[in-house]
Amino acid sequence: MASIQQVYNTLRDLTNKEQKGFITPKVFNSLAAVAQMNVYNEFFTELVDAKRLSRQGFELGRDKSLKKQKLEDLSYFVKKTAIDSLGNVFEKPWDLSKIISINIYDAIESGVVTSGTVRNSCEILYDIEKANYILGSNLSTPTRDFPVALVAENIEVFPASVNRIELTYYKAPTSWKWGTKEVGPQEPNYSVNVQVNGTEVPDPMFMRDFMLPNHCIPELVSEMAKLLGVRLRDPNVLSFASREEATE
Repeated sequence: MASIQQVYNTLRDLTNKEQKGFITPKVFNSLAAVAQMNVYNEFFTELVDAKRLSRQGFELGRDKSLKKQKLEDLSYFVKKTAIDSLGNVFEKPWDLSKIISINIYDAIESGVVTSGTVRNSCEILYDIEKANYILGSNLSTPTRDFPVALVAENIEVFPASVNRIELTYYKAPTSWKWGTKEVGPQEPNYSVNVQVNGTEVPDPMFMRDFMLPNHCIPELVSEMAKLLGVRLRDPNVLSFASREEATE
């Protein structure tokens, strides 16, 4: 896991080199979630680039495959969950980022679940007009063998007899409890206790690590440096972030 303390210490040493007190836990925490989301979104961009290289014949094999590396990074965020319907409408999970697939559970036509086995995969639509066209056609009306899911504010599944789905998706990055992999909805957080002599020491009770692989620490430092450089109008910090980004 990407240590919140390691990222904070690196940025503190970078921005406080002249003892100006630029970086504080409060400022750091205000930017940590944004930096994490930027790194997370970059995974998808890099995966597209990796697939393009593979098609062009430049992809390395086995553990050196860029595509494999990015899929491994994204595997931290893959989640499956069963959702029961309200009518034929299914609420999106609170941590949903991007949908991978939607499957319906095996059930009889009355909608009563007969087993926990996941069966048919839904065709996923995001265009309401196209969904209306399919639903109004005698040739393409959804059935349990060929279900359709319309993703909008919620998820609607047709036919209406479907009352449970399995949603596979990428969850949005949140945080891990400091020193463990216990996931929580909280944002990354660096917390300190102030001792009597004024020395700040980490407070593990309220620390939350970034929900990213450990090797992403340099990218997190770079992203945080960019955000801090803009906030502090510090050309040295911006220059450092630009150099780090150029070397990636």
